[in-house]
Amino acid sequence: MVVPQHSTRQTGRPLAVNRRALLQASSIGLLGLGMNQVAARAAASPKPSSRAPSVIYIFLSGGLAQHDSFDMKPNAPANIRGEFQPIDTKTPGIQICEHLPRLAQRSHLWALCRSLTHNSNDHSAGHHIMLTGRSDLPKGFRDTGPQPSDWPSMTSVAGAVLPPRNNLPPAAVLPDRLIHATRRVIPGQFAGIMGSRHDPWFIEASPFSAVTSGAFPDYEFDHQDRPIARPRTRFEVPSLSLPEGLGPFRMARRTRLLCALDR
Repeated sequence: MVVPQHSTRQTGRPLAVNRRALLQASSIGLLGLGMNQVAARAAASPKPSSRAPSVIYIFLSGGLAQHDSFDMKPNAPANIRGEFQPIDTKTPGIQICEHLPRLAQRSHLWALCRSLTHNSNDHSAGHHIMLTGRSDLPKGFRDTGPQPSDWPSMTSVAGAVLPPRNNLPPAAVLPDRLIHATRRVIPGQFAGIMGSRHDPWFIEASPFSAVTSGAFPDYEFDHQDRPIARPRTRFEVPSLSLPEGLGPFRMARRTRLLCALDR
């Protein structure tokens, strides 16, 4: 896991951290808690007064083609339109794939953006474009892996300019880094020209190999007919068990110490 340094903003001025925030952050390691417990604490904390929206960017690397999802092309020839059938949504005139019925029922809550595109037919370049929001490739771009001259990922930018919430970074990536079946790391995921200290916070919570080929474990495939490296299972949050060697007695002592620090 790569945890970015959040001690300074882009201005170079130190962030103001009060004593209680420091103790709260320190108690994570003191109690031997994992990221799942931290997430649970954050969810239980009062919501900030700011009305700024939160964004979940779901990036499907190599999965869910448009003609099998939101642009069915029912009048196209059979070899173009795909094998699935369109169904009506709650929005008149909009049809989507028959395998997305719940999205169809909630079409008033989302919108289709049909104008989003880019000019590259290269997978690595396409990843870089979609993960950074820049359609122009940086000087020195290489599809073999990330470079210090790459444009920064949207997660890196958000992590640098937004304040932390509940003592946690404002932006994170899960469940893993994007790694090609050949073990090549996909460019566009990191901070690039912003410097490695702004690399995103990767919550590596995937129970399967980081090698990705296919959008869903039950439909594993490789478009170049290479053998799958290892079986994949469904996504799981990190283990909720205590670390090895930290039993109930030591946990109780740490809890008492934390209470004393709070007082």
